[in-house]
Amino acid sequence: MTTGRPPETLARVGLFRSLTPDEITRLNARCIFRRAHAKDWIIDYQDESTDVFFLISGSARVMIRAISGRETILREIEGGAYFGEFSAIDGRPRSASILAVTDVTIAKMTAAVFLETVTQHADVCLQLLRLITGQVRMLSNRVNEFTTLAIRERLITELLRLSRANPADPEQAIVSPPPLHADLAGRISTRRETVTKELSAMEREGLVRRGRRALTLIDMPRLMGAIRAAEEAEDFDASAKLK
Repeated sequence: MTTGRPPETLARVGLFRSLTPDEITRLNARCIFRRAHAKDWIIDYQDESTDVFFLISGSARVMIRAISGRETILREIEGGAYFGEFSAIDGRPRSASILAVTDVTIAKMTAAVFLETVTQHADVCLQLLRLITGQVRMLSNRVNEFTTLAIRERLITELLRLSRANPADPEQAIVSPPPLHADLAGRISTRRETVTKELSAMEREGLVRRGRRALTLIDMPRLMGAIRAAEEAEDFDASAKLK
């Protein structure tokens, strides 16, 4: 990671939206602004540092690397987001690694300054609580998917999550640019080869169409129906076990 002059300020960070320009300026002076290149690791899993990082520009990825080498992607973050707050709050090692996906500009703030700011500004505290609550809900949903859905249904769920509606056809959706198979594997906790195999099968079945610029989900009713059927089957199994 290389040090550089900050081209931006914390004014771009949603957490501080209620602060005045003077308060932002004072916080800027208490941060260290840095730039990192794409593919640089900003935070390592289990690292014992407690600084909080604010992503001023660019995009990064939150992930866990297992001893086996398998990587699980937890979420993507864009400019205006922040990370590292868990360790600043409880002083424990990092719960995930952060990888720069593109060149990024970040602001590093010590845990002491972060906690001081959070406790002195009610709106900042509320925004932090909402973010943590959202992360817990997201992780709960991911755990539920990993434990109740088969690989194909997990893949379909992730593609639906990444897609946007196709204005030309209400029964289609588009994922653009098309995600790397390795990235999809990391998102649903499986292997790249398994994702490739499932996508090929789904293409033969007329569910998706792969192109250079986009992956098209060409039969949304069938894809969503497959997820509903899997969830209903799981609910039925759970009910049967209680009888």
